[in-house]
Amino acid sequence: MEDLFTYAFLRHALLAATSVALGASVVGYFLVGRGMTFAAHALPNIGFAGAMGAVVLGLPPFWGLLAFSGGAATVFSFLGKESRQRDQGIGIVMVFALGLGALFLSLYRGSTQRAYGILFGSLLGIDGAEAWGTLITSVAVVLVLLVLFRPLLFSTFDAEAARARGVPVRLLGWVFLLLTALMVARTVPVTGTLLVFTLLVGPAASTRLLTRRSWAGLLLAVVFAEVEVLAGLGLAIWLDTIPVGFFVTTVSFLVYLAVRWGVRRFPWKH
Repeated sequence: MEDLFTYAFLRHALLAATSVALGASVVGYFLVGRGMTFAAHALPNIGFAGAMGAVVLGLPPFWGLLAFSGGAATVFSFLGKESRQRDQGIGIVMVFALGLGALFLSLYRGSTQRAYGILFGSLLGIDGAEAWGTLITSVAVVLVLLVLFRPLLFSTFDAEAARARGVPVRLLGWVFLLLTALMVARTVPVTGTLLVFTLLVGPAASTRLLTRRSWAGLLLAVVFAEVEVLAGLGLAIWLDTIPVGFFVTTVSFLVYLAVRWGVRRFPWKH
């Protein structure tokens, strides 16, 4: 292992993977708590359309990702309180964005490898600037969420009571979704849309089965995410030909199944 990490691309991949796991798991904890897993699925897909639009215009994919996912986050924050109404709106926006993505893809005359990279990521092919950019974004998002932790947690689990106490619930929800969009925009070029969704939902969903305590749940979600990306990256390096995303999603799925089985088999107090 010491010899492996003399290679710069492996050090960059490790830095980016652990950074994504940190930021996505903290964001995902609140997304799952707010019942917005569909939004976690929609934002990377909407961002893909923006990335392809930026590529067609000759711009870096990040700016298209940020514009589309940030715009979608703003729309999502005004879709209503009821989950059914909100999910219908999210679905309509996502379908429209996917249609735009198909249009941009048909207009793109470059290599299809670039589009493939946006969809599935290129964790083992990123450079130092991308890896450090991912770390800076993840740390910044986590720090802002920690500053907003108490009111955001209050509005996540009891929005009506938070509103009655003067918490700006709608504004807070909008800021949170913008932070989610920023996290998605930074990490999709590194990990791809599928892996971002896995890390946003998988660790938090496993954590929610184990504990309802806020700080314990948040820390446990980070631990799950880090274990999943490190295991996935290690297996991909070991087997060489299978992509990292497959292993991370598989480990995340197995962790969720194990936790769910364990909770049912041994229903301890939590």
